[in-house]
Amino acid sequence: MAGIDSIIDRILKDARESADARVSRAEEDAGKLIAKKAEQAKEEEAKMLSDAQTVIEAQSKQNRATQNTKSQRRLLQERVAMIDEIVEEAKKRIGNLPKEERLSMIRDFVIRNSEGEDGELILSAKDKEGLPASFLSELSEKTGSTITLSDKPGDFDTGCILICGDCEYNGTLEALINDRGSDMRDEINRVLFAKK
Repeated sequence: MAGIDSIIDRILKDARESADARVSRAEEDAGKLIAKKAEQAKEEEAKMLSDAQTVIEAQSKQNRATQNTKSQRRLLQERVAMIDEIVEEAKKRIGNLPKEERLSMIRDFVIRNSEGEDGELILSAKDKEGLPASFLSELSEKTGSTITLSDKPGDFDTGCILICGDCEYNGTLEALINDRGSDMRDEINRVLFAKK
């Protein structure tokens, strides 16, 4: 029986060694798998942090761009408001020019626009009052046509309207400012805000 016991012992010993080797390989494989998973987790964490940082930077850049746009818009609004104030001040000053200077502006407008046609001149009540008698005869002479004065004053503060046949030339301050408004605003902008 001793031979059988020795064979059984040998089989048990081989089985134990085989089991120990399998356990050792399984532990080694488990260690490698745990290390691999830990490395993957680190890489995933690093990627998530990098992605989050990219999102934060993009959001920060967007916020700065939005703030910059708002600042630029506000500056533009202030510039436009300042230019509007200057245009309004110019209107007031032109409206308050001495009568001789206002009539000189009207004279130049009529001479420039009559093109030698007879016409009717409409003036504001302010400019019509106390109009020198020589004004119309001077206009007629300089234009080579007959310029008459409308009985009814115009519903405007400064300037004139010249009617020649079917054509009406609007030389009121409002019309002239509207016609030349873009040029005036560009010039004011250039003078006030040009980079030096």
